Amino acid sequence: MKSKLSSVFRPILPSAALMLALATAAMGSPAPDPGYCDFGTFKPASKGPFVEVTVSPAVIRFAARLARTQEPAAAELLDNLRQVRVNVVTVDDGNRAETLGRIDSVRRQLSTEGWTPIVTVRGQDNGENVDVHVKMRADDTIEGLVVTVLDGKGEAVFVNIVGNISADRIAELAQRFDIEPLRKLKLPASVKS
Repeated sequence: MKSKLSSVFRPILPSAALMLALATAAMGSPAPDPGYCDFGTFKPASKGPFVEVTVSPAVIRFAARLARTQEPAAAELLDNLRQVRVNVVTVDDGNRAETLGRIDSVRRQLSTEGWTPIVTVRGQDNGENVDVHVKMRADDTIEGLVVTVLDGKGEAVFVNIVGNISADRIAELAQRFDIEPLRKLKLPASVKS
């Protein structure tokens, strides 16, 4: 039976593969979500923490379903998200130039792509260097939030939250996903309205 099936399908496999390749090329890759920011890949330091967390849409939907019965407010918050990415990179002599260049590159990219800077902190006593950008729709809904931090302890932090984000719920997002730079974030009134 196996030889009969393989003899039937063998002649059409090359044609089927070609048609699949052409269909994939015609569709192209899906357009990235407007609130998504590509940080690229990071070179870890020789010592110290390196954290990379990506919470995919499927995981967010699963978490929202689990939370729905016990924590409806959390489920509503999660229902509006499509992706969360957090990178924490220890900065040392081996990756300092690349990491600092990445922070500058991401910030320039956000500025040229229509993101709005809402928080900029430079030269504080603790040495923090923080930028927070939001991507807003015409109806003032936040569809993406990016936080870039270079702290005085030698760590760089990159955060991208994608979805329909209520400005009033950003602190709750920070708590849910343990995103320290967002916990202290005070948004200007213009973003909250």
